[in-house]
Amino acid sequence: MPTSRESSDPRHPIRVVSLRTGLSPDVLRVWERRYGVVTPSRSEGGQRLYSDDDIQRLTLLRRATDAGRAIRQVAELGNTQLLALLEEDSAAQAERARQASRPQAGPAADYLEAATEAVTQLEPRRLQLLLGQALMELGAQGFVDHVVTPMLRRIGERWHAGEITAAHEHAATTVVRRVLGWMADGFDPPHGAPLVLVTTPTGDQHELGAMLVGVLAATEGWRVSHLGANLPAADVAAAASQAGASVVALSAVYRDRSEDLVRYVDELRPGLRDDVAVVVGGAAAQAVSARLEAAGALYLDELASLRDYLRAQRGAAAN
Repeated sequence: MPTSRESSDPRHPIRVVSLRTGLSPDVLRVWERRYGVVTPSRSEGGQRLYSDDDIQRLTLLRRATDAGRAIRQVAELGNTQLLALLEEDSAAQAERARQASRPQAGPAADYLEAATEAVTQLEPRRLQLLLGQALMELGAQGFVDHVVTPMLRRIGERWHAGEITAAHEHAATTVVRRVLGWMADGFDPPHGAPLVLVTTPTGDQHELGAMLVGVLAATEGWRVSHLGANLPAADVAAAASQAGASVVALSAVYRDRSEDLVRYVDELRPGLRDDVAVVVGGAAAQAVSARLEAAGALYLDELASLRDYLRAQRGAAAN
């Protein structure tokens, strides 16, 4: 076990630090340059050298960003504060998992089961009726959280398992898109509410996630501009500038396009004002969350996290 002095000795090259922390060399350099998270020494040849203490701190910061926190929000925290924050996040995540694993009871569960059955039986008219009734009874948040989102997850799982066909998935998608469109049209945000632009990156045609984001933002009192799917980064940046957006939200679902997503954010971020936030969610973002953070985006792992973020941002703007 290294002594205190040994733990502060600079002896690890950046390649070793990258392997031990899970952070790419590019992310390490950006975090050091922008946020000063650690200050590596230099060898006689100019090579970066890190200590065990540096590796410990970088690992804590990586865990904090993996949990959905922006590096700029945690970069100045001490290790003790970071550990406390990670414990808090871990406890909250465990509680959320327990809640999700409990069998749902009541009307939301009934609507979820009936809607899923309507998809399985290829009955789009019945599905639309059920979703309309669920929306009326549960309200927008209950409908999104406990009916539409878990239903879409089930459909995806069953399609991948071969239990339903592409026809089932397409029919359900058409109905859900129609219902979400009705919901979005029904909100009247207050005067002066901040604006969020919602879209998907180039090459991503799957817009249901983006539509869910738009509806969720509307329930939190935001103005929403849904730009559709598959939009070039330059066009998104131009639209954000013209409309005066506070947030650009990207939904990226294709796991095999994670690298394309990083490049997309790299292209998008310089075209936006510094005070315009970029938030990213979806399966494509999970594997590259730290690199997205280094590029200036915030990865949010689920809709509940997005709701908390938008609520906090709107509250901060009001103050």
